[in-house]
Amino acid sequence: MKNVFLSSLLLLGMVYGVSAGAVSAQEPVIVSTATVPDDPNENVKLPTPAYFKRFWGDLKELPTKPFHWEKNDWLIAGAVVGGSFLAFTVDEQIRNYYLNHRSKFLQGVSDVTTHFGDYQQQAPIILGLWVTGVGMQNLTMQKMAGDAMEASIISAGIITPLLVLTSGRALPESNEDPMRFEPFQSGRYSYPSGHTTAAFALATVIDQNLREEFGYWQTPIVYGMAVGCAESRIYDAKHYLSDIILGAGIGWSVGYWVSNKPRGQERQVYVIPAPTGAALVYKF
Repeated sequence: MKNVFLSSLLLLGMVYGVSAGAVSAQEPVIVSTATVPDDPNENVKLPTPAYFKRFWGDLKELPTKPFHWEKNDWLIAGAVVGGSFLAFTVDEQIRNYYLNHRSKFLQGVSDVTTHFGDYQQQAPIILGLWVTGVGMQNLTMQKMAGDAMEASIISAGIITPLLVLTSGRALPESNEDPMRFEPFQSGRYSYPSGHTTAAFALATVIDQNLREEFGYWQTPIVYGMAVGCAESRIYDAKHYLSDIILGAGIGWSVGYWVSNKPRGQERQVYVIPAPTGAALVYKF
């Protein structure tokens, strides 16, 4: 992690202020260091207390996260929700198309990719990343395992189930009107797709963590599996197109957020004295 100095000159002069020249000529003095583990990267490693503390911190931040979104975040969210709503108009037609176009090839793709969105593939992948990371002392692999577990739990274990409960849409296999919604009723688990949510969360975590070192070679592989999982949910009459669009958006956004949050950093506050005052500098 590179040390970057931010927010210099936060406190201007105890009396009148500090000139830039006076500040730069002085030796900084550390007055406060944030509590960090002996290993500054411990909070990316499973199953350390620092990791679970970081996980808990992210959970507490989650409900207020939209209040801190920037313009691009709102545009992405609007595109996902708008695309999902627009798909309502073609949900039944697409479902009927898949029902009338069965093939061994599509069934084979479905059988392989559908479990990329559940424990049958996700648990071995996350465990494999963790074991490999620990065995090879590879921080990236350990971070991927921790990020994947957190992103999967937050997106597919919290956000999507809450939306499923409040939307109350029946699965396509029930042969109900796809525009029938009965909130807070049991057995109605269609909108959005939990498998798709988990698949895109895992794909995004792997992709984001590997980009700095390897570029984009892994992108078509992991997202190909995620798209295959999403397609399998429609093919198997488990979800509508609108379900998987919203699920993919949730999984991607949580995976991106968790993967790109600053981790394993040491934080210090410096006072830079000057003849006429002082300045605070935050270092991380």
